[in-house]
Formats: sequence, structure tokens, C-alpha cells
Amino acid sequence: MRDGSTTIGPGTPSGQGTPLVHIHLVERTIHGNHVAVKIWGEMKIGAKEIIYARELKLKTLQVLLLTPEHGVHQMFVPSKNIYHKGELDNYASIDVFSATANELPPAGSVSVAIATTGPTDSSIWLNFVAVGE
Repeated sequence: MRDGSTTIGPGTPSGQGTPLVHIHLVERTIHGNHVAVKIWGEMKIGAKEIIYARELKLKTLQVLLLTPEHGVHQMFVPSKNIYHKGELDNYASIDVFSATANELPPAGSVSVAIATTGPTDSSIWLNFVAVGE
């Protein structure tokens, strides 16, 4: 963990799994009555897991940019869907696909194909930039 970062671990409210979140930088921009917050960091999350705005230290989640960080020479593509944009404590669901367009299984149910080519716990590290309030 780097200096100045925040780690959110077990006990977080996402019900399917517990994403591990490291927040490295928080930027607040005030324009009139509006406050925009940008968060930079990284998270370890598996396919079919959700992450709430409050896990990213936001009230609402508007934008979530994800880029995979992996040490193996296999490409993983994260996909997300942000639910209830603009509402307090909304959330995003994360899906992770391999280069062969197979979706990684949820944590705890590793298939034979993924066990030999993918992450052992069905989760990967993602660099993220989140924007919200």
C-alpha cells in the first residue's frame, strides 16, 4: 500500500463479494453550488461483483473508468454498468471477460479453463478513475 492511500477491505456493503479498494488520490472541484469529486485508485474485484459509491468514498457514482492491471500475458477486459445514476449510494456491477470472450466465473467457482489461464481467485486488479459527488 502506498503512502496516503486508503484501503477498504472486509465488511464492505457489496453483498456478493468484497472488493479490495486502494484509493490513491481524491480531487474535489467546486463550481458554483456543484461539487465534483474525482477518485484515482485501484481495486481487486471479481466478475459479477458490485461496488457501491460509498466504497469509493462518493455519494453518487456517475463515471467509472476501468483498466486492467495484470502480471500474466493474458488480456482481460472489464465491463461495468452503473445503476441509478444521480441517486445517492448507487452502485456499478463489474463483469470481467477473457481475450477469448469468456466471462470469468464469480469468485469461488473457478472453472478448469480459467484455473489454467486466468487468476486463481477469479478476481483481477483494476486501475480506476471514478467521478461523482
